[in-house]
Amino acid sequence: MLLTVAGDGTAESQLLGGTVSFMSARNHAAPVHWAASLPEKGQAARRSPERISAATEEAFHLQFLAQSAVPDAQMTEVGEVVHLVDVVTGSAATFTPHGGGWQVRQGGPIKLWDCIETILSAYDTAGRPETFWLHAYDGGQHLRHPQMPGVPLPRP
Repeated sequence: MLLTVAGDGTAESQLLGGTVSFMSARNHAAPVHWAASLPEKGQAARRSPERISAATEEAFHLQFLAQSAVPDAQMTEVGEVVHLVDVVTGSAATFTPHGGGWQVRQGGPIKLWDCIETILSAYDTAGRPETFWLHAYDGGQHLRHPQMPGVPLPRP
């Protein structure tokens, strides 16, 4: 991307469309205590974790949005069980197949799957856009899309 700098020192550029990427988000070892923070009982997930893990172009976009919403999280599949672990806070979510859907158990200071479901809802409501803008300013940067105002990307 080529950022255009405005007179106030902010910069903005449109991200490339399609499935172009440079490298995955940085990889860290998951905290060993993450499973201890999960409740014994879960709740029905409104959406399947397969929505962001499938080998499709849409899932590629959704992985990008999910990583922007929970930038320190990693997703791992072990058999039919899907684990989502935030390597900084130790927050975690585990998905298990349940009655034709998925049951999610979440623990830690950040409800990871709730953050991702918020992004998925905004994405669906916005008509499933493929292009986003990066806005950089003194002290930070954020992704934007005109049909997704107010959605925090990335998580503050």
